[in-house]
Amino acid sequence: MQKKIIALAIAAAFSAPAFADDSNITIYGKLNLNIESVHNNLAAAPNSVNRIVNNASRLGFKGSEDLGDGLSAIWQMEAQFNPSGTTATGPFDGTRNSNVGLKGDFGTVFLGNWDTPYKSIHNKVELFDNAGSFTAGKLIGVTGNAKSYVTRQASVVQYWTPNMSGFQGMLSFTPGTKTATTNPTRISLSGTYENDMFYTALGYESRPDQTTAGENDNATRLVGMAKLGAGQIGLTYEHMSTGTASGISAGQNNLEISGKYKIGSSTIGALYAKNGNLGAVAASGAKMFSLRYGYNLSKRTELWAAYSTIKNDTAAKYGFFQGTAVAGSTDSGFGMGLSHSF
Repeated sequence: MQKKIIALAIAAAFSAPAFADDSNITIYGKLNLNIESVHNNLAAAPNSVNRIVNNASRLGFKGSEDLGDGLSAIWQMEAQFNPSGTTATGPFDGTRNSNVGLKGDFGTVFLGNWDTPYKSIHNKVELFDNAGSFTAGKLIGVTGNAKSYVTRQASVVQYWTPNMSGFQGMLSFTPGTKTATTNPTRISLSGTYENDMFYTALGYESRPDQTTAGENDNATRLVGMAKLGAGQIGLTYEHMSTGTASGISAGQNNLEISGKYKIGSSTIGALYAKNGNLGAVAASGAKMFSLRYGYNLSKRTELWAAYSTIKNDTAAKYGFFQGTAVAGSTDSGFGMGLSHSF
């Protein structure tokens, strides 16, 4: 109720007549910062840094309008917000999930910038909000040649079916600039089922002709999660195929096991992820382990700490130092942070 009152006050300050009917605007957001120390183990190419990290802090506005006959207009404007001040562009440094669309008995359809269905199905077992140094997204959804499916897709149209007794399907399509030899569209889809005890999902994404005609990328992901009282355990498996030349591709298999358990105001979580070799490239896989502890100071504020390590095979470059990763390194990090949602 307080959020709606604040939203109405802001709306009235700008244009009372224009916003007079918009009594359902919601203002929301999250601030999540941590201090961390990360380093690798290579004496010949050392890399170590202490830093403040922004973990997907955001500010958003969303709402809907009843159009009658069961049809509603929906909208959302969400910006990435950096309270640490470490970007040259100012506090706002990116567009997050934002859209405008329609919702009715047929489901939901919208245009905008939004997480792909392939990415979204992993959120149920993700421990770190797909952000920061400790997230499974350092390995899961990433190929050995650094192609990522942890994607928020711009210029997208998405359709979501209604929730049918726990079943739901999602489809996204991103058009590309077609030439005589390439048609670089992107299609992502998923099917999910959830009840009081289980969650399971299957996702697929296709990216043909992204850089070269006939060089096609695609990925298939299976996610399962069991709810165990105050805890849960999740499993993710994915097969990724990345184009290396026209008509030639390399396959890769990734696996993650994660879980968390709530004890009073505390939540303990852990994940283990393993990426296989990229095609015939020997020793191009990696392993990751992360441990997380969170203490809820209130329903909206959490104090947390995390440790993570990524061990690369001799030809792999996963880790905490994007752009300066060294093959074969073992990266480790420890951090403490505070998050507040509103």
